[in-house]
Amino acid sequence: MSDEFIRELWGYADEAPMGEHPWFQGILQHRWTREQIILGEVQHYLRVRTNPIFFGYIAVNAVASKDYGLMGTVLENFMEELSGPRTHVDIMLQFLEEGGISRDEADRAEPAPGTAAAIEAIIGCCQRRSALEGVAMLSFVESQLGGPDKTSGKVYRELTEHYNFSPRAAETYRLHAEQDVGHGARQIEALARFAKDDETQEKVRRAVKLGITAFCLEWDGHVQAMTGKREYWSGTKPLTLRQPKVRLSK
Repeated sequence: MSDEFIRELWGYADEAPMGEHPWFQGILQHRWTREQIILGEVQHYLRVRTNPIFFGYIAVNAVASKDYGLMGTVLENFMEELSGPRTHVDIMLQFLEEGGISRDEADRAEPAPGTAAAIEAIIGCCQRRSALEGVAMLSFVESQLGGPDKTSGKVYRELTEHYNFSPRAAETYRLHAEQDVGHGARQIEALARFAKDDETQEKVRRAVKLGITAFCLEWDGHVQAMTGKREYWSGTKPLTLRQPKVRLSK
């Protein structure tokens, strides 16, 4: 049953594959300018600086509900993201510095509509739902982005080889390529282990869908900041929704 459930969850992720989003496709197809990419990365920074908040909520919720089996997965991802001499936020700032933007200037930047919605959705899910639901929200997005031949690895190569950004500036995408494949795999494995009953699976199902929506909104925010247009990507497949049957009286 767990394999079937994971395949179902991948089906939702495949409705909006992250690598097909206009933000990433614009880089891979060389549609954006260097200046536009920096503006998009300011939005990326605004979202990434909230990582300690939502990872903290996931960890607290795991401890509060005594989800000790899940705790190892949560802490491993937490430490990769937030420990060491440089956090993910520090590495994001390296990109902005190459565009001549200071941390103070980035902090004063206004989130685009998609960015703001993504931040609220991600933090809200991790604060008010279970640790397993928080993990579920992140898992399939990270799995799509991670790996040298997946989205982040391809973007890193284009940023450094075509756009001539320095490896230091584009390091955030190199790290995504290296780390997110492990993050995603560990988190999906945790879903298979712990989402056994129907009620838990339904909660996980909705959290996965929320995560896909939230991160699509984040990338929408990148494009909105570059173009000044309030546009949202619709994905590549029809949206799967469980809805009641309408019975209109004659």
